[in-house]
Amino acid sequence: MKAVILGKANSRRISRKNYRPFYGDESLTDILIAKLIKHFGREDIFLSCENEEYRSVAEKWGINFILRDVRYTLLETNTVDVVRGVCKDVPGDDDILYCSCMDPLFDSYEDMFRIWSEVRGEHDSLNVVYPLKKYFLGKDHDPIGFGFGHWHKYSQYIPPVYQISWANEILTRECIEKVGYMVGEKPFWFDSYEPTVDIDTEKDWELAQVIYRYYREKAQG
Repeated sequence: MKAVILGKANSRRISRKNYRPFYGDESLTDILIAKLIKHFGREDIFLSCENEEYRSVAEKWGINFILRDVRYTLLETNTVDVVRGVCKDVPGDDDILYCSCMDPLFDSYEDMFRIWSEVRGEHDSLNVVYPLKKYFLGKDHDPIGFGFGHWHKYSQYIPPVYQISWANEILTRECIEKVGYMVGEKPFWFDSYEPTVDIDTEKDWELAQVIYRYYREKAQG
């Protein structure tokens, strides 16, 4: 398996999101690479970025750098074109871990890879989702999975809804060529019960820093 990191430099809502310091001197990209090298040879990890300046990040970690065509970093570009455009530069015909830096809390790679080895023959992608048992209301404020009054359920009995983070997917090359998307025709849904964040705004960034610092320092004792 190869891993490709979606490390674009031209983030619009948070300037230099993937490369500015997040925890001490470590960027979100540094944090992700440090996790991946526990499971991959450095020669099998690829940082995909449209800015040559950040080749130095890959060199620092001893991984590969792919100078990405800038059109594969634009919001205007179709997602299918982005997936295929990024993955075509990753050599070989083995599966690809297609990952981004947006969620520094995710670290279930060992379980993810173990399960993929068990289900790969029947599935063409593995996608991380987070089961949520909350009191959600639909667009007309109708309760989802519970009822008001007599039909009220305790939260543990509510059927889950699932959040998908788009931070980690495993894709076969066939899925990339045929579907060109992060979810294949026969996906396997990997339930994660870890805390999760999706850094999309400056407030998300600040909250994620607090949560990440707590778990990082707790692990360090």
